[in-house]
Amino acid sequence: MHHKLYKNIGAYVPEHAIPSSPSPIKLKAAVDEANLGEMWDMILTLDYGVSSVNELPQDRQDEFLNVMSLLLQAFDR
Repeated sequence: MHHKLYKNIGAYVPEHAIPSSPSPIKLKAAVDEANLGEMWDMILTLDYGVSSVNELPQDRQDEFLNVMSLLLQAFDR
């Protein structure tokens, strides 16, 4: 049997363990529809220190969008 050694590929993490971030535009529309737009702005301003999602680095943007997605699910119940 022939084995190849792969370097720097990192550990495998299934998609369900680290889901991809939702689209900022679609998520913002859903947040606004649920009347949570003020919460969106407050968290973005107070916790992240920016006024727009686009001002965040990609990793922080993903984090924010995941937080808002979870909050939307919690308030939607």
